[in-house]
Amino acid sequence: FAETMRLLLAPRGRLGCIVPTGIATDDKTKAFFQDIMASRSLLSLYDFENAAGIFPGVHRSYKFCLLTLVGAAEPVQQGATFAFFLHRVEELQEPERRFTLAAEDIALINPNTRTCPVFRSRRDMQLTKAIYQRVPVLVREGSAEGNPWQIRLRQGVFNMTSHSHLFRTREQLERDGWQLEGNIFRRGAETYLPLYEGKMIAHFDHRFATIDDESAGDDKDFRETTSEEHANPLYSSRLRYWVPHFGVKKRLNDWNKQWILLYRRIARSSDMRTFFAAVIPQAAAGDTSPILLFSEGLVSLAPALLANLCVYVLDFTARQKCGGIHLDFYLVKQLPVLPPERYQQPCAWDNNLTLGDWVRPRALELSYTAWDLAAFARDCGYDGPPFRWDEERRFLLRCELDAAYFHLYGIARDDVDYIMETFPIVKEEDIKRYNEYRTRRVILEIYDELQRASETGQPYHTRLTPPPADPAVAHPPRSS
Repeated sequence: FAETMRLLLAPRGRLGCIVPTGIATDDKTKAFFQDIMASRSLLSLYDFENAAGIFPGVHRSYKFCLLTLVGAAEPVQQGATFAFFLHRVEELQEPERRFTLAAEDIALINPNTRTCPVFRSRRDMQLTKAIYQRVPVLVREGSAEGNPWQIRLRQGVFNMTSHSHLFRTREQLERDGWQLEGNIFRRGAETYLPLYEGKMIAHFDHRFATIDDESAGDDKDFRETTSEEHANPLYSSRLRYWVPHFGVKKRLNDWNKQWILLYRRIARSSDMRTFFAAVIPQAAAGDTSPILLFSEGLVSLAPALLANLCVYVLDFTARQKCGGIHLDFYLVKQLPVLPPERYQQPCAWDNNLTLGDWVRPRALELSYTAWDLAAFARDCGYDGPPFRWDEERRFLLRCELDAAYFHLYGIARDDVDYIMETFPIVKEEDIKRYNEYRTRRVILEIYDELQRASETGQPYHTRLTPPPADPAVAHPPRSS
């Protein structure tokens, strides 16, 4: 309809219509949006959520926009005007809600698709634009040097619908004589590997969720893993399904490591966090947990790549891309991610180390908390036991990484404060538990300490003590 109306538009005419917001943000309509931006035909696009019931018979989460185009004889001179996440027409009168983007700005932020990023405010737009001027996208298509990590994205290993005939439940396997070791089923030389679903992982945590043993049938419920379960390095999450090992190897024939980096596909910009990534042992992954394969020559930097994907500043930019509930490949490719060569450079707050040497042990300690990731630790240069699960220590490790990446992305202190305020659910949970926004406070404190170290040349002094030895994890299980 939009294309037909545009064809009917007189050279000096104007067109106003109500269409789904996806006309500017979806990959399937990118050609149309690219053309109206390149030809300077787009005058304004005002995006609304139907939360206030503007259209009573339409679902309250539905997103639509007021699209205004101009004729070819009167092209727009200063870029198109945008506003997003509006609920009422009156909000258009708020200057901070409106901003201008030219085709060049959109090409900077979304160079592959040229689709429209989704900003809640003018400040969000300015911050995001500044980030992309300093940090390249993960994969820039059409450029010989545009994929420094040599990223290959896979839609999981198995489709949860079309491959369901390959899945077996615990009850089915045990009935056929298979024995469960950890979360792998074995029978003689044969094995069935667990099938991970997106909801099972969180930042640096492949054991975030587990099956509730009290639920029954094929529709077993997941629950969060307890601190006591996390503290046991032999504990493995219980899963819903298992698949044959040979099927996994066949589908991952170009990746010979015993671990996989993946992320959650189901995501919303309004959730507590938007982008979740973790390393799991070699296993099956459903289509809700896409896989990021990369150059085997960069495996030792895997913890650094994972750290970058888990920090707040990356999450902030992901929220400007996620207009729906899926983080699809075309969105992930256009996230700003530090290139691997950056980790070979000196660390600004400790000149005795490279940046990689500073980031790697922190991200590795956060990830390697169970024996089933021993192969990952070895590939990253560590041959010791898993690190003890300590909630307070993990909080400080993550705050150090968040503060560091705010510096690496060139974010000023006031903007760090602002970005942390864009995570209201994190703030609410902190206030409930600590009577303050503790996460923001500690990140800002460490941010200041890193800044002083960079300016004075005195190495940053971490608040962390060396991780304590734990006799309980001194020896791996027999089957590892």
